[in-house]
Amino acid sequence: MKRFIPEASKVSLLERLRSALGASFSILFIYLVGLLFHQIDHLSLWVVASIGASAFLIFVVPSSPMAHPFAVIFGNFISALIAITCIRYIEIPILSIVISVALSVVLMFYLRCLHPPAASLCLLIPIAGMDQYQFSLLPVLTNSILLVIFATTFNRFTKKSSPQSLNNKIDSQLLELQINEVLDRYNEVIDINKDDLAQLISQVEHRAYQKRLEAMKCKDIMSRDVFSIEMHSTLEEAWMILRNQHIKALPVVDKGRRVLGIITLEDFIQSASVDFHQAFGQRIRGFLRGTISSLSSPPNAVGQVMTKRVRVISEDRNVLDLAEIFCGNGHHHIPVINSNQVLVGMITQSDFVKAIDVSISIKL
Repeated sequence: MKRFIPEASKVSLLERLRSALGASFSILFIYLVGLLFHQIDHLSLWVVASIGASAFLIFVVPSSPMAHPFAVIFGNFISALIAITCIRYIEIPILSIVISVALSVVLMFYLRCLHPPAASLCLLIPIAGMDQYQFSLLPVLTNSILLVIFATTFNRFTKKSSPQSLNNKIDSQLLELQINEVLDRYNEVIDINKDDLAQLISQVEHRAYQKRLEAMKCKDIMSRDVFSIEMHSTLEEAWMILRNQHIKALPVVDKGRRVLGIITLEDFIQSASVDFHQAFGQRIRGFLRGTISSLSSPPNAVGQVMTKRVRVISEDRNVLDLAEIFCGNGHHHIPVINSNQVLVGMITQSDFVKAIDVSISIKL
């Protein structure tokens, strides 16, 4: 039974009110213009009944291709011309109506001005006995133009995008190609513009990936088997760990595994004053021997070379918090600590990129 009941609209109360006022005021505007210039005595002689349906589309579903100003104006005008022509040259009323409806739909398809209310003119005109071509100009065409003028002004006044007007267009040939392929297979009229559909898909993807990132914690992406070293360890020990484990940074910790600093390959290179015209290994080995031999007490070589101002992050922090650290401050490795300030892991830029890649891997 639920499939026969439409879902509740997600449109806000303010937007519903705006749409209702726009549609009603547009009819009032058209009527007042008729009074001003034509001194009409009866509403039906000036305001076409189908214009109410056109107002509904243009204010309630402005993003629909069927609410496009071109579709409103030319869809109504062409259908009126076809209906008048059929009633003038086909004597059987029902046959005239059937043929005019068919022709108007085909021509609106061909001229890219599909507008459902326009088809109602193919019934309205024969029933009202309007067989003069003047009726297609006044009031049909005039009503349509006035409606578009009022809608454009009203939407601008209420800070609503004009029909089929988007501020953010999707410049993606790949996405457009994929949408075209799907629409070709669908083989039906979809009541949404391709640009709107592309933007909708893009926004849904962006929001979905943002939600997934918001749900990720640092502990979900960090490397737990993290190597560390203590301050009193020798530089040669630190160098051997970096080289043998193929890593570029070592957190420096105390006995309680609280982070005191970090030592990186860059620290070694800067401290050794490496000249790349000489053998890199020889310069590092010479630096290590020179540093150790110059110390008269148990060496704190790691403490001498390490970077003491190290940025850490809690394991319960959101992954999104890493963006500013990696992108804005030039960090490449972030030690991760728990609520007791104890080192529990390490996050690299590669870990962060992998997390982003996972978050955007959404199947359409």
